[in-house]
Amino acid sequence: MPNQNCPLCLLEKNVVRSHLIPQAMYDYCRPPGGNPISITSELVIESSRQLQDHLLCLQCEDMLNKGGEQWLLPLLATLQGKFPFYDILTKTPPEASDGNDILYAAAKNPDIQTDKLAHFAMGVFSKASAHSWSGCRTEPLIDLGPYQEPVRKFLRGEAGFPDKMALVIGVLPPPVTLISFHQPYRGSADRWHNFLFYIPGIQFSLCVGNGVTVNIRESCFVSHPLHPILVTDFSKDIREIIRSVTAKARKAKNVEKYLR
Repeated sequence: MPNQNCPLCLLEKNVVRSHLIPQAMYDYCRPPGGNPISITSELVIESSRQLQDHLLCLQCEDMLNKGGEQWLLPLLATLQGKFPFYDILTKTPPEASDGNDILYAAAKNPDIQTDKLAHFAMGVFSKASAHSWSGCRTEPLIDLGPYQEPVRKFLRGEAGFPDKMALVIGVLPPPVTLISFHQPYRGSADRWHNFLFYIPGIQFSLCVGNGVTVNIRESCFVSHPLHPILVTDFSKDIREIIRSVTAKARKAKNVEKYLR
């Protein structure tokens, strides 16, 4: 194990191999008898390769695991059609609805561990902003700029949720056909910075900066006392992103059977 500064505790320690998206997610997205499909703008391929690198010390890795990953990962949508998180979320009446958009107050649901849900999401955003996760570039995958340090302190329990920031959570209604995950990326908002990532059935959006509107701040899962979660069908948006990314990508022979 290499010895280097851990970006969460800031101490020089032996660091272990960390996954950007938890290792268990690869099993969630593994088709029967095959491997997950890796999609980039250059190549679409069926691969057993997992995105990992030496990054965190063992103690910080364990903190993220116990802080949210262990609780959330068994609750995601599956290829078999189950979606335990949705079942738990909808056990209580909705707080509001507008057509196909339904808002639930996680604060009124004792089965939802809101602190662990927020910790999981912010842990992934933090790892994406602390490392390039690529052998061909040095800049981080996303850039939180001056907000990286407040996020680090939040994860370590040294400070509250950062100001000028909003975490918005969206959940797909079943049946969930998008059994996939996407690494964090910069969104298209122009008045503030927004970063997003998706895991089976749930999308996390982090809005950052002075330009974040009052409406967005009032939707923040962490800051709002009701801990709002929106159930809405955003699958069309996810598929459009996949289509745009893969439009010019080379398709490996081992994915042809999935593209027919």
